Amino acid sequence: MTSKNVANRSSVVTMMSHHEIAKLTGKQTAHVVRDIEAMLNALNLHYPEMDDYDSKEFSVRRKVYNGRVVIDEIKIDHDLTMTLMTGYSVPLRHKVAKRWRQLEAGEEKPIKSTSHLPEYRRARAIKMEVEAMSIALSFMPRLSDIAKQTAMARAVNDAAGMELLPLPKVEEHLHTAGDIAEMLGVSPQKIGRLANKYDLKTEQYGMFVWDKAKHSEKQVEAFRYNQAGIEALRHLINDSKAA
Repeated sequence: MTSKNVANRSSVVTMMSHHEIAKLTGKQTAHVVRDIEAMLNALNLHYPEMDDYDSKEFSVRRKVYNGRVVIDEIKIDHDLTMTLMTGYSVPLRHKVAKRWRQLEAGEEKPIKSTSHLPEYRRARAIKMEVEAMSIALSFMPRLSDIAKQTAMARAVNDAAGMELLPLPKVEEHLHTAGDIAEMLGVSPQKIGRLANKYDLKTEQYGMFVWDKAKHSEKQVEAFRYNQAGIEALRHLINDSKAA
């Protein structure tokens, strides 16, 4: 059971979920949904068949299950709940009426809903993020396996709001062209030219990583050099100075 704000902010309408009604009465949730739908139809209270719906009297939440749109949760107000209960036995009506009094008096917390909608939405967000990241990575064939795993793990963890996938560990320290240029006393452009000329952008000398472009928010492939890459560049620069 929950308290729900409606259009008039000064009033708060208390509603009861069909999950809670099922738990109180011992009925199957599907049967409670059926009973509520029959009651709403008899009262000419209509709602969309495929979408969520909110009103002062009741609300409907849907989800996709096995490729079909089904009801995930229906909540109804006090009057509708009491109307529904007229078709139930006296002991069951008494249980629900007592529950209403407890909630409105603030005597106990509501029974936790068994709705799995938050988990469903999180799973859908993760699925969409994985698909989007897979497409993005397909346009960056030179990325190292570690870079791909890192990008995917960050995307999944951000979508989930928790660490589902651990970030892979990089065994060696990597450096940008700017870092190496500062070490060796040359420009980053020269580092890039030498690396391209002598084919140093390979796994032997470092790896391609996922990085933000300098002058935009675009993500691009960028090469990072390991210690072998630094030594190879140092050797080439020293040779050019000696020549």
